[in-house]
Order: sequence, then C-alpha cells, then structure tokens
Amino acid sequence: MPSNTPLSSESIDEMAAEAVRLLHDRGSQVLNAIDDGVYFLDGAGRTIFINEAAGRMLGYTNREVLGRSMHELTHHHYADGTPFPDAECPIVSSVREAVQQRVGGDTFWTKSGAPLSVDYTSIPIKEGRTVVGVVVTFRDISDQQNAEEQSSRLKREREARAEAEATRELLRASDARYRFLAEAIPVQIWTAQPTGALDYVTQRVADYFGTTTERVLGEGWQNVIHPDDLPTVVDRWTQSLTTGAPYQVEFRLRRADGEYRWYLGRALPQLDGEGKVVQWFGTNTDIDDQKSALKTATG
Repeated sequence: MPSNTPLSSESIDEMAAEAVRLLHDRGSQVLNAIDDGVYFLDGAGRTIFINEAAGRMLGYTNREVLGRSMHELTHHHYADGTPFPDAECPIVSSVREAVQQRVGGDTFWTKSGAPLSVDYTSIPIKEGRTVVGVVVTFRDISDQQNAEEQSSRLKREREARAEAEATRELLRASDARYRFLAEAIPVQIWTAQPTGALDYVTQRVADYFGTTTERVLGEGWQNVIHPDDLPTVVDRWTQSLTTGAPYQVEFRLRRADGEYRWYLGRALPQLDGEGKVVQWFGTNTDIDDQKSALKTATG
C-alpha cells in the first residue's frame, strides 16, 4: 500500500532517474500502451516511429511510414477535400520553425482515404537551437464530434418545431382576426380558387340567402343571380379568370325571402412570385338603395 509520507529529494531524484531509464529501455512499450496516437518526426520531417494506436487509427504499419512524410500520408487535404499545402501545416511548422502547436477539430486521412477527425499537439524537440525532432500526439474525436453534431441537429429541430408552432399560432390568430373583421364589415366577403370555385364566404353571405356557408360553397352562386344578369356576370368572371384582371360587375342577388337586390361585385387576384393567380379575394356590396335613389332622381 502506498505511503503518505513525503519523499526526500534524493528519493524523488532516484524515481525520476528510474522513469527515464524505463522510458529509454522500454519506450516503445510505454508508447504502445497509450490510447492516443503518437508519432515522431526527425529534424527533416521524416517519420521515425508511430505507436500502435496511431497505426490502428490511420491504417498504417510502422514499416509503411518510416522515412516518409506524415503530411503527405495523412494531412494532405483539408476536411472539405481541397489540398493542404505543407507550408500551411502546423506540424511542419514545428519542424521548420520550432513552434509548438495545439490544434482542435482538424482532419487526418487514413490509408483507406477516409477522413479522421482529430485534435493534436506537435512539440519540437531541440538541442540548443536546432530542432532534432517533433513528437505529435493526436486523438480521434469522431464520436465527440458526432455527438456534438447530433446535439446541434436536435437543437435545430427543436428550434424549427418551436418556430413552426409559433408561426401556426400567429396564423391562427391572424385568421381569427381576419374572420372577425370580415364578419364585422357590412359587405359580403368571399374568396375563390384560381379556377373560380368558391372556398370561403362569410356568415353574412349565408344569412342573406337563408342557408349555411357549407351549402353556399357547395352549390355556388349562379342559381341566386337574377337570370337577366347571369350572362354578363359569367362573361366578366370568365375574362378575369382567363386574364388575371380585376373583376367588377353589377348584378341582382336573390334574398332568402325571394326579393332581388342590386349588388356591386368586385374581386382582386393574389399572385405568387411568378405572377400566377393563387387566390381571388372578392366582395359583394349592396347598392340597391343607391340605384333606387338614382332611378327616382332621373325618373
């Protein structure tokens, strides 16, 4: 069982010396016991050793990389597939400029050509001012990166769902306000599809005909227009549907009690980005009193 008694400086020196001896005598065994990838470059940037973890992750044997440039073997392209010049490589700069580098989220390339997401550190080894080698340690962060990407994707999906729900709520509120305003305005309001088929009428329309909005939508409007006015109405509406031009016509509508009253019908098209009609918005305004007054004044 380890003792908690502080060690003397002599004991510490002896333990340090023993550690150095073990590393010197059994260095490859120690490095091969490490889960992180480790490789050594000489002062010319040539590979002189890779540990088993590095070989496993990169797909190379120690014999295959000896004397070769690890940049050309594993660091030759950026993650997007564009070439990675060795002049811009942080590891190469450790060899040439004796600069220690710590890089996160980079890409190494395996022997099979697959990308490997890594964090790495490159540390120059110097004798005086001369770089005699560089030790590079790296670890596979693919799982971490995948987890972060999944977390980010889930976050984006949650935000998208929340935004969609907020939009739906705004649309529901907007639709409720629109319907309230439509019912409050003292005119008949209706909408139609690009084909001319009615797809919405206000309750005021149904009340005028003494029926339901569903029945009005199902039966249409031709049977409630005065027979003398129907040809003109059909002609004007057909022209608007064909050309997309605004619709306007006067006609008589039969009320629930059988009386006909004069109305001014108007409709404007809603266009999409390509100029195609996607909806018609129309109104029928009661002008019977005005026409009667005009007839009396000119009669």
